[in-house]
Amino acid sequence: MKRVKGFLIFESAIAIIIISVVAVSCLYLTVAEGQKNGQEIELKTDRIYAYHVLKTSDLDQITVHDHVYERVGQHYLNDKTTNQKFKVKD
Repeated sequence: MKRVKGFLIFESAIAIIIISVVAVSCLYLTVAEGQKNGQEIELKTDRIYAYHVLKTSDLDQITVHDHVYERVGQHYLNDKTTNQKFKVKD
């Protein structure tokens, strides 16, 4: 009987460890994806803001959160920091 009790305790300890590892993994993935989505939304908002400011004023370029933006055409914005061109919806 002692061997059966020991096995059951060992089995339940392994099950608790596995469940806790899965729970921590899920929590990490949720937090990491949330931060990634937040950064993408922030960049998109910064681009729209920069385009609006450049459109309504006589500025050639503007710096928003360490990115230098310039307007290169109607509905287009150039990020000089990363050398990328973006289409912005009005």
